[in-house]
Amino acid sequence: MWLIALSIIAVWQAIEIHSWPKSWLTLVEYAPYAIMVIGGFISLWLNRIQPFLVLFSIFLVNLLFFYFAPSEQVSIAQSVLFPVVSLLLPLNIFLWSLLPEKGVHHRQYNGFVAAAFLLQALFFYWLMTELPLAWVASIAQPVFPGSKLYHLTFASTLAFLIAGFVLSMKLNSLRQLRIFNHSVVFILLLMAFALNQYHQLGVMAWVSSIAGLIIILSLVFDAHHIAYTDELTGLKGRRALNESFMSLGKRYAIAMVDIDHFKQFNDTYGHDVGDQVLKMVAATLDTVSGGKAYRFGGEEFTLIFKNKSIDSIIHELERLRVDIAKEVVYVQVEDATNTAKRGKAKPAVKEVSVTISLGLAVPDKKHTTPEQVLKFADEGLYKAKRAGRNKLVVAKDAEKPARKPRGKKPPIVKD
Repeated sequence: MWLIALSIIAVWQAIEIHSWPKSWLTLVEYAPYAIMVIGGFISLWLNRIQPFLVLFSIFLVNLLFFYFAPSEQVSIAQSVLFPVVSLLLPLNIFLWSLLPEKGVHHRQYNGFVAAAFLLQALFFYWLMTELPLAWVASIAQPVFPGSKLYHLTFASTLAFLIAGFVLSMKLNSLRQLRIFNHSVVFILLLMAFALNQYHQLGVMAWVSSIAGLIIILSLVFDAHHIAYTDELTGLKGRRALNESFMSLGKRYAIAMVDIDHFKQFNDTYGHDVGDQVLKMVAATLDTVSGGKAYRFGGEEFTLIFKNKSIDSIIHELERLRVDIAKEVVYVQVEDATNTAKRGKAKPAVKEVSVTISLGLAVPDKKHTTPEQVLKFADEGLYKAKRAGRNKLVVAKDAEKPARKPRGKKPPIVKD
């Protein structure tokens, strides 16, 4: 939603930029460079080379137009530079986004990047000194000849469409959530709009600034996601759990969840199947109604219920326990009874089910803080395991022993 909102603001103000005060237009001309420097520093600090390269590509486009072909001037340099830059920009963004993230310390990757920019620099130098107009004309064919609304060339339009389509399809195959990967699609659309409106003063600088801001925000959100989200299960992690304690108030409930015999399961079927079980359990726990699921660590999970009592959530916890017990995990095992022609055992598919144990606790006079309540719920969890597993136990303090009736002390008998 924030990507859509920023894109709408960028286009809306680009259309209205002719009504801006001249002082604003002067400032906006330098805004891309400041944003690119800030964004580049954040990218390098977070060891992210992809955002840096996209920012640097947009930075170079603004620099080339500013020095060689200002939008308010009509020149031969502009007629040469515009079709070439509008073609190479989407190709560069596409290349940097498609290549895997290697960080800023990968020598071979950095050598490839340096070679790519050097070849483009030599190409531009040759282009601006030789001015091969006949050659440039081949990639400067317009999509709509004579149109006053659409100015991108056919080659540039095709490059933007292919890059946007491929990167959009790539989002479906990503194993990890990266907001930057989503933001690149919006950046392609914004830069296509900026190049199309390039002739209008300030539009390129304004839209490039918004594109740089999108990259900075995506880096911040990605860093937050990595810090607070468990990569395997997709649930919020221990850091997010600890921070959630600050907003619980006085009425809440905490449940600790543990997968039964998980170590034995891992040793028998392997860690890949164990990861599959963790994902399945996490996905079921994430359906909890009235609460929030977190991965505590290992095979343990935590459920937080704000403003809830034990009676209001115990049925929901039982529902989660039963749903997980009904789930089936398919694993491959060696079937000794079914041998192949060469005498080797064929792998057979086996259905395996898993169960969970739960401990539930609420604040009381002895356990007043969320940390204490969590440990109290953990005590209930271990009681559930000792009671045979696949159970829910509500943690309660042990009842105080009844007082002995007061009376006369028995006489002391001496030998």
